[in-house]
Amino acid sequence: MLEEQWPPKKISLTKGKRVLFLTKDLDLISKQLYDGLNLKMEDLRIDDLLDDINTDVMTPAWVCFDHEPSKIAENAYAGLMHGGRRVFEERALIDGNFEVIVSGHRKGTGSSRETAPQCERWSGIRLIIAASFAPIHERNNINLGQLMGDYAILERLQKGESIDLSEFTSKYDPITRLILENGGILPFAKKLATGDIVLPKSVTTKREMTMAEKIIAKK
Repeated sequence: MLEEQWPPKKISLTKGKRVLFLTKDLDLISKQLYDGLNLKMEDLRIDDLLDDINTDVMTPAWVCFDHEPSKIAENAYAGLMHGGRRVFEERALIDGNFEVIVSGHRKGTGSSRETAPQCERWSGIRLIIAASFAPIHERNNINLGQLMGDYAILERLQKGESIDLSEFTSKYDPITRLILENGGILPFAKKLATGDIVLPKSVTTKREMTMAEKIIAKK
């Protein structure tokens, strides 16, 4: 999955890379992190997966004092505790060689801090699987160029299938699709500035423009 030019037109799992399942059984997470346990979606029920993962758990306030995403990633999920101890020790997500992370319903609730998706992105995660996402967290993932999918997509990937990028982006509006297909908001903005991207024409009925639409209209 990891390529210099992200995202590729076809999404597949990288040989040697791993999938991390965030389960309600926190000992099972530890076995994946430290004992080399590899799971497949077919090994679990959806009810086994951790729901309502809070962005404050992904990056507690003290982690956010570091402004460099690579440093933030070293303490990814530092707020997930079990028996008074961190489930994710320092660099655990980075050193685990994961490229996919899987959880249950409402991934990214809480403060929706931008450091939460950063801690995954700079740990090597490029695909996030969940039953549903908190809206602002979903938008933050989009801005970083992080792909999101469902369990059916993961099962297909774990069976060796290569999946068209469009299956990850087709549910979004045209501009959001362009942002994802070009690797996130910053690469999108650079290509927009150089004319490498042509925006689709607006099809909305006449109304007052939003601030974002006014900026785009000046391009």
